This record gives sequence, structure tokens and C-alpha cells, in this order.
Amino acid sequence: MDDLDTFIEGSIELPRDVRFYGAITGNWIVPSGHRLELFGTVGRNLVVEEGATAIVYGIVHGTLVNNGGTVLVEGGSVPRVENRHNVEAPGSDVSRTSWKVRS
Repeated sequence: MDDLDTFIEGSIELPRDVRFYGAITGNWIVPSGHRLELFGTVGRNLVVEEGATAIVYGIVHGTLVNNGGTVLVEGGSVPRVENRHNVEAPGSDVSRTSWKVRS
């Protein structure tokens, strides 16, 4: 896994495993077979493709879109989730800071 701490203008899809500490102004797409550990900020949407993994400790300002991957929000901030029926958050709603999105 690569550590990346930088500012990215626009959107990105990286075909590698990344631990991200920086900021991106656009969308981040996590492709199948890869993993993102987000400690930084995504300015728009975080899209997790089927077979991908994302762990969010940071902030997603847009929507978290799970297209069949594995997503864990652990102490991070995600205001919106697409396909809320995929969200496991016992006794809470999706605004909780620790919940899991299942494929």
C-alpha cells in the first residue's frame, strides 16, 4: 500500500492500494481489487466499485456510492450514502460516524 499526502485538483481513479492523507477537489473512484484508506478529504463523491474496499477515517463532502464493494466509515464524516438499504447502522442513522456498507 502506498502513502499519498498531496492536493489533487479534479477527480481520480488509482489502480493501486492507497493510504490517502491529502485533499482532492473532485471524485475518487476506488476500482475493483484495490483498497483506499482515506484519512484526508474528498471534495465530491467517493465511488467504491464492486470488489474494492474503502475505509473512511476522513471526510467525504459529497455522496458515498457503493457499487458492490466493502466500505467502513470509522470516525469519518459522510453526509450522504447512495443505496441506504446497504448501510448497516444498528440503532442509528447514516449520519453516525461509524457504520458499515455491505455489498
